[in-house]
Amino acid sequence: MILFAEKVDELKNYTCSQNAFLPRYVTIPLCQEYNNVCNPLVHIGEQVREGQVIATSADPDRINIHTSIPGIVEDIVECQCPNGRTEKAVKITLKGSFDFLGKQIPSRPVSTLTAEQISTHIYESGVVNTFNIKKTCNLAKQIREFAGQYLVVRLFDEDPSCITDRLLTKFYFERLMKSCGYILKALGREKIIFVYNPKLTPKSLFDNYTTESTYFLEVNSNEYPIGLKEKIIAAFNKEPKNKKKDNKTEEIPLAKKDLFIDSSTLYEVYKCVAKNIPSINRLVHISGNCLKSSSFLNIKLGTSIREVISQMGGVIKKPKMIIINGSLRGTTASTLDMPITRYVKSIEVVSHKDSIDKRIYDCINCGNCRAICNANVFPDVVYNHVINFNNYSLNENSAYENTEKFLKEMISKCVDCGSCNMVCPSRLPLTQIVNMLREKYNV
Repeated sequence: MILFAEKVDELKNYTCSQNAFLPRYVTIPLCQEYNNVCNPLVHIGEQVREGQVIATSADPDRINIHTSIPGIVEDIVECQCPNGRTEKAVKITLKGSFDFLGKQIPSRPVSTLTAEQISTHIYESGVVNTFNIKKTCNLAKQIREFAGQYLVVRLFDEDPSCITDRLLTKFYFERLMKSCGYILKALGREKIIFVYNPKLTPKSLFDNYTTESTYFLEVNSNEYPIGLKEKIIAAFNKEPKNKKKDNKTEEIPLAKKDLFIDSSTLYEVYKCVAKNIPSINRLVHISGNCLKSSSFLNIKLGTSIREVISQMGGVIKKPKMIIINGSLRGTTASTLDMPITRYVKSIEVVSHKDSIDKRIYDCINCGNCRAICNANVFPDVVYNHVINFNNYSLNENSAYENTEKFLKEMISKCVDCGSCNMVCPSRLPLTQIVNMLREKYNV
């Protein structure tokens, strides 16, 4: 595991979240979920209300996209998105009154809602599960297709360079716990696992929310990649989590089919179920050496990074790189005009001095990627085969005479932690190549 510095002192710098200024216009991409592009339901010149559905996908378990402000649809444009892709988007200019902003909306207790009502609210609100920030999922679809036993709640960020989920856990712990109740009811289950760092979240906080079906997994959240699904499963199953029932010991292992969720998603669930507000805002941590200060802002979806930074007093250095969702798990972009989407957790704006060399060099066969990989993957061999069509490394081992068999075995073991990318002196896109093969072979 890779150990990062503690973020405790940095968390102390924040006492609350703040509302970002209202944007003059928003640009809302038609793709808010991994590989699921939606079709627009509005036309140029049309007046829209805050929270109105403006796009939906053709998938039967579709995800709805809502407008975050009232206004006029100016155009359907193309924009660079935080995931690195270029997508079509609906551009809306602010005009009209708000349906949710500034209104006092009472919370609805879980006891007043049925499981189907909770699932429907999540479905209609378009909540995206950001537990795996690289592959965000339609939460309502995950709930409806659930076949596991556990709800697994991670109360820290999967990428230790981010603090968004930790800030949400710090400020809105009670709301997150209420959301756990909503989701458990929707799933029809009772077993819940809290994955947390006791240095950041004292166990005593859970006292009012603990039942016989509550389990805890204490981890050091700064040991990367402990926050990934595969690592959580391995850590939980390693130590017996036994529950005695009728004088018998019951052991139920944690599995991939269980539902894994993070603090950011829980907060979205609270808004849509308790307050009946669709997914139109995002709490985002903004930082970087180009800014006068860092902030934890509640931002209207579709607001450009440029407009957010303008609210914070502008830049003090010329930005060279924009890091979205952390240096290990995230992506980079070179434009401040990129809009905030449902899967944005953090933005770091850095200058040339602190930016990294992005050039790719030839593999020097150092072996760093194999040494750091505890899943026993050979990232350099996979990369060389795909890029150079070089099979000599495979032929050395008779067990892998079948190239396709070797590639499928390697990519199936990879947990997508990105550690190989981090230690590669040649800056080879090793993880990206593995993910490309995953899509090719549907693994």
